Amino acid sequence: MKIRCLLAVLAISSFLCVQAQAQEEVEPRHEISISYGAVPNSIWIDIFSDVFPAIFGEKHEKEHYVGPIGLEYYYHTSPLIGVGAVAVFATNNQDARVKEELRSHQIRSYYTLMPAVKFNWLRKTNWGMYSKVAIGASLANSSKEDYNESGKLTGNKETSNDVFFNFQASLLGVEAGNQRVRGFAELGIGEQGIFLGGVRYRF
Repeated sequence: MKIRCLLAVLAISSFLCVQAQAQEEVEPRHEISISYGAVPNSIWIDIFSDVFPAIFGEKHEKEHYVGPIGLEYYYHTSPLIGVGAVAVFATNNQDARVKEELRSHQIRSYYTLMPAVKFNWLRKTNWGMYSKVAIGASLANSSKEDYNESGKLTGNKETSNDVFFNFQASLLGVEAGNQRVRGFAELGIGEQGIFLGGVRYRF
């Protein structure tokens, strides 16, 4: 009887160990990441928006860009494919001057949301390579305050909101780390930038 009980305990223990090991080997399906990029689509909108005023002698100075800051989530339906969404924020502050006189201060902010697909086409234990495509829309919020000839605010403030198509196509992404935490860098084109880098966590 004691031998049977001992064998049963050993069998159950072995089964539990195998199950625990199997659970540890299962790849996490959820993934979140944060990134910072350079030269997004919205920066070109800022540049072209300033071309027409420049014809009439209006110069834009003290331009200060923040972003694009990206936040992503993916659910991996398989080791190869992840589906999710990308949110991006970018902003630009600038002064407009005519003949060196301050005329206005403008803030342009861009809020972007895009469904996305990620393809993990090379997967190794501590590193991998991938591509991703995201397509969606951006909300462009612009506010402008005018100054008089004495350099004081006139109290006039103009605001506008526009929605436009946007995207991100990262042709080459490289990530390195462990199964859960990895740093990454991407090369592509879109609202997250031509170059971007960040960190991701899988769970």
